[in-house]
Amino acid sequence: MSSNTELLQLYGRTNVPNFLRDASLKKFMKHQAAWLTVLVFVLGTSSPVFSKTLNYWTQLAPDAGLSARVITSVDHCPSLMIDGKPSAMTIRALPNAQFPNLVCEKRVPSSTSSLSLDGKPLAVLRSNVTKIAVVGDTGCRIRGQRAQACNNKDAWPLNKIATAIAAQDPGLVIHVGDYIYRGSPCPPTADCLGSPYGDKMQTWAADWLTPAQHLLSQVPFVFVRGNHEGCGRNGEGWFRYLAAGPVPVKCLAASAPWKALLANLNLIVFDASDGRAPESSRKRLPEYRNMADQVFKDLKLETWFLTHRPLWAHMRAFGEVIDGDDTQREAFGQTMPEAVNLVLSGHLHAFQALDIAHGPTQVISGNGGTLLDPMPTDVKYDFEVAGSRVKQAVNDGSFGFLMLTKTGVDAWRMEALDANSQKKFQCEITGRQMACKN
Repeated sequence: MSSNTELLQLYGRTNVPNFLRDASLKKFMKHQAAWLTVLVFVLGTSSPVFSKTLNYWTQLAPDAGLSARVITSVDHCPSLMIDGKPSAMTIRALPNAQFPNLVCEKRVPSSTSSLSLDGKPLAVLRSNVTKIAVVGDTGCRIRGQRAQACNNKDAWPLNKIATAIAAQDPGLVIHVGDYIYRGSPCPPTADCLGSPYGDKMQTWAADWLTPAQHLLSQVPFVFVRGNHEGCGRNGEGWFRYLAAGPVPVKCLAASAPWKALLANLNLIVFDASDGRAPESSRKRLPEYRNMADQVFKDLKLETWFLTHRPLWAHMRAFGEVIDGDDTQREAFGQTMPEAVNLVLSGHLHAFQALDIAHGPTQVISGNGGTLLDPMPTDVKYDFEVAGSRVKQAVNDGSFGFLMLTKTGVDAWRMEALDANSQKKFQCEITGRQMACKN
């Protein structure tokens, strides 16, 4: 044992009982009183710096149930306590050079009432979810010289937003995609020095897992894949950590859609990540049509459609009018069953809600932390978007998130809140109808 760094590395890889039984280490520590004091303090406080469990959360799984996920610094998966009984987790993804830690998983029934790991509670699904938070496009933008101040909690407010969501006590959080925005080194003049970048564990930890961990531990999530999680960008991290299905041998450009069932509410999760902004890849059109035929079959309950790229949008930016994703609109925009009354998306870095005259309400919640798009805060009436009449549109260009609270059969109150939980708009959504006020 030649240095304090080696001591820390040893502790990170070693269980406490073996650590204390190591004779050579005892001898070393006998002459290092200061280190002994520090390590005794650590053992008593369970500091996350030395914890075997790096991150943990639960997320909805296809059809029914939850998937518990753990990232651990040791070479084996831990056991969970499920309703007071131990149950071993299984390996989801092995370590590699870019992702040096083990990822473990365990499917548990949606009826599970208690779930814990080493005495730490994991979120379970409430029997009746009446409050749902929506957030998206949360990472800190670093792309060439265009760099956000990632080290400034006001300039990149993801941690503040996650805390605000937790205070609302939702029963579920939906993330509509784009977790990783650190795509290149931090420029020397920007307030993001020391930032990791690229598809690797350090970037996922910095841009999502660490700032959101306190929320991840409290509430189950639904994760939607964004274009920033596409193959060639951050696809490997997406499949290791957040994808609903198993980790594929090779990155999939488009995953099959899947359905989650809450009490009296279907959630359809669609992967529209492939393709350049603002629309998804045109070559996916036949595939999208086939997917829609399957996922829209026999819908009877109220249904929300979750897709990162909005089918309808209205924003003037970057020298053009952005009206949504042509590919998805052409594939199934006019054939969604009446049961689908809400489309939840991100992709545009703002809040927008569109009351479509002959279709589902389109809501965009892409203002969760990354650099904002130039969306004016206003209300518009009676105009056309991509051939569809919009009766009302409300827009907000500040950081924030959404809270949807059930108020009746197929009826929800939607509040657009800023990063300080101040209300910007309130909308009543009943079936496919929406009415908003600020």
